[in-house]
Amino acid sequence: MNATIRTIAAVAAFIILTTAAQAQTAGIRGVVVDDANEEPLIGANIYIEQLRQGDAAGSNGEFAFSGLAADTYTAIVSYMGYRTRTEKITLREGETRQIKIRLQAESKSLGEVVVTAKGEARILREQAMPISVISMNQLSGTVNSIVDVLNKTVGVTLRSSGGVGGATRLSVRGLEGKRIGFFIDETPLNDNTDFIDINDIPIDMIDRIEVYKGVVPAKFGGSAMGGAVNIVLKEYPDRYADASYAVESFNTHKIQTVVKRNIKEKGIVFGVGGGYTYSDNDYVMELSHLNNIKVKRNHDKYKKLLLGGSLKAKKWWFDEVEFEPVFVGTYRDIQGIETDIREAFIKSRAYILANTLKKDNFLIEGLDLDMSTSVAYTDYNLVDTAKQWYDWNGNAYPSVSPYGGELGNRYASDARNKKFTILNKLNLEYLIGKQHTINFNSYFAFADGYPKDDMRELSIGKKAVFDSKMRSWTGGLTYDFRSVDDRFLNSLTARYYLYTMNTRSASIFGLGDKDVNLNKSDFGINDALRYRFMPDLMGKLSAGYDVRIPSETELLGDGYTISPSEALLPERNTSVNIGMLYDLTGKKPSNLQIEINGFFMYLQNMIRYTKGIIGAQYQNFGEMRTIGVEAEVKADITHWLYGYANATFQDLRDARRYEENSSVPNPTKGLRMPNIPYLLANAGLEFHTENIFGGKGQNTRIFADISFVEEYFYDFEMAAGQRRIPRSTTIDLGFEHSFFNNSLFISGKIKNLTGARALSEFNRPLPGRSFGIKIRYVLK
Repeated sequence: MNATIRTIAAVAAFIILTTAAQAQTAGIRGVVVDDANEEPLIGANIYIEQLRQGDAAGSNGEFAFSGLAADTYTAIVSYMGYRTRTEKITLREGETRQIKIRLQAESKSLGEVVVTAKGEARILREQAMPISVISMNQLSGTVNSIVDVLNKTVGVTLRSSGGVGGATRLSVRGLEGKRIGFFIDETPLNDNTDFIDINDIPIDMIDRIEVYKGVVPAKFGGSAMGGAVNIVLKEYPDRYADASYAVESFNTHKIQTVVKRNIKEKGIVFGVGGGYTYSDNDYVMELSHLNNIKVKRNHDKYKKLLLGGSLKAKKWWFDEVEFEPVFVGTYRDIQGIETDIREAFIKSRAYILANTLKKDNFLIEGLDLDMSTSVAYTDYNLVDTAKQWYDWNGNAYPSVSPYGGELGNRYASDARNKKFTILNKLNLEYLIGKQHTINFNSYFAFADGYPKDDMRELSIGKKAVFDSKMRSWTGGLTYDFRSVDDRFLNSLTARYYLYTMNTRSASIFGLGDKDVNLNKSDFGINDALRYRFMPDLMGKLSAGYDVRIPSETELLGDGYTISPSEALLPERNTSVNIGMLYDLTGKKPSNLQIEINGFFMYLQNMIRYTKGIIGAQYQNFGEMRTIGVEAEVKADITHWLYGYANATFQDLRDARRYEENSSVPNPTKGLRMPNIPYLLANAGLEFHTENIFGGKGQNTRIFADISFVEEYFYDFEMAAGQRRIPRSTTIDLGFEHSFFNNSLFISGKIKNLTGARALSEFNRPLPGRSFGIKIRYVLK
């Protein structure tokens, strides 16, 4: 009897508690309709940001979310061919809100991204070309840098030579450096990477990062080949302020801030922002070329100041007119590896003014204009005047030149490379009916260089740097076709490249110099298609013959250590990509995504950096073949646990039949290309929940990431004992906790938890275990 009473009491208590709990939960019920005729929009997607969950509208446009806590939610509602609408919904305990959401139809050019409730990131993934998208949810508030985020992306690696501010090379499917385009809001920045690094953009200002693989949209301009990274900055609310401060290992400090104001009645938006970074980078490194001795980096101080402003007008004749002034100032010591460098350093300054003009229905109905122009003055200064150099045992040796010098060949230098650059990008897009779009893109680049290095000329006894002028133009024409039911999408692009260069070049042997006058042109073509087999399953196929014209630095040199290369030929790449994407984002609670791609590339006239007697130079290497496959899966395993895993195999082989400029058979033909990783993988978990410590308006994220890179050779694999970059496995742990409905963030991270030895460049050790903590406040 007592057992029965206890059982009944327990069941009654359970029912009472459950009923009470249910009584306290809230819900949202509603319908999505056409604003013009009140017709239900069947299948419209409704996505709740805070829940990271979505729903599709039913046969009457209806949707529902139940079991919600009392809070304020952001619902993103949209439908293909309609303008996306964002609704703020505040729920009280026990309340079920009834809402009707009206969407307005829009005519959107087919070449652009069609924004639907599936979300910007998902629509980008559904383009015909291979693309990975990292959304704001993976970026905001964390201690991560852009490098940390991209290193977890399938098919992408970043090669770094040191700590904060160290030289970083982006690699997509094994192609790296200038071949990979770097864009901010579709503005090319490849020729300014000496001043603006990919890690300089404050991560809290980024809405998403798009990584294109193989085919690069012509509307970006420039001549990227093999891939591109486009960083898309946030659009801010009417009133917005954001400030953060981070402290990390090795005396690293990062300050970032942005303030925006929108005066709607006048159509004016203005803002200012910037960041300051300082680091000693004084971590301990192991030098394998000196019997693995351990030394502390003692000359790697880094400082960078980035300031910017924006004034945007939306009620002038153009739909949008924007002016953006930018200043970038950098100071960096040069850390020695082979020898103990103690004095050499680099300073640089960049002054940039950018203007953007946008107008829909420009001159005629259906023609959209997007034009941006930037003017930049840059000043790059390398100082190397030490009268002696040191080995790692502390022994001092006199410099080769009486004027000093401790870098490279140890000739003194006090280089000042001043440059004036004008860039213009014009994008015109015309909609022909509902299924056809034509896009024309024009990209002009003008660069005048004025290098000066009197100290180096005294050291080597002759003039080695000269004024230069470079002009280039890239024109692109794209035709897009989309079937009525959106099952089939095709994008065909042709490009034309023209570039000229005028300078002088010093003879490597002996005295004298000569005029260099170039005028060259080339073309490229590619096609990308996507077919939707089912609503959630699609296939992609793309092929291209792309050309990358040599960059300004490759052709003209840098004014002090890199000599002009007037004979340099454009790189040519033939590529094919085939892939499948299964995507349930916003349709199922799991938000499951599975993607697999296979790719082939054949690169001709490959450009590589080579060292010479009085300086370095870029030269054409020959041919390279790539075959690879990449796969990724990610999903919300439960409503509180997200997971992802990806792997990339990229087999790059030397395809040259003969040694350079000879009929001698190439002994390395068919061997794997050196100094490029061929097998890499990443995986991670993220736990997220609300109000874990009680209270309201709090969110917690705890994440763990693991990265693996297989051992690879530093040079061609000709013997068993050759130098190689060892296998590395690194684990990162981090957390983020927000208060007051995502107004105050506190986050922390441990990088390389196990302290594993990590290198991405031969004999350039990366930091071991490091820590960081960050506090951020958002006012909106």
